[in-house]
Amino acid sequence: MLRRPPTMIPMSDSDVQEIRELVAQQKAQYEHKQKTLLQMKKIADRPFTADDPQGVAFLKMMSDKAKAREREKEEKNRRLGIPPGESHAGGAGSSSS
Repeated sequence: MLRRPPTMIPMSDSDVQEIRELVAQQKAQYEHKQKTLLQMKKIADRPFTADDPQGVAFLKMMSDKAKAREREKEEKNRRLGIPPGESHAGGAGSSSS
């Protein structure tokens, strides 16, 4: 295989600085995400007790998110004219004509 010299892209100092800032920002976002995941893992690994305020707050947050998803699904089905309790995914009661 033949190798060719890399194509040089003309860049100013400000272009290089923008790229450095972007890379630094992406690294910071990645580190923040990893730190958050580690905290979530630590919380998940701990035994849950009703006295644990972090555990109770986490369960409440997850419950609220599940309720919000359910409300969004019901609203979408209502707008589409699908009766409550029926799926719009083509089950036994759907017609595909």
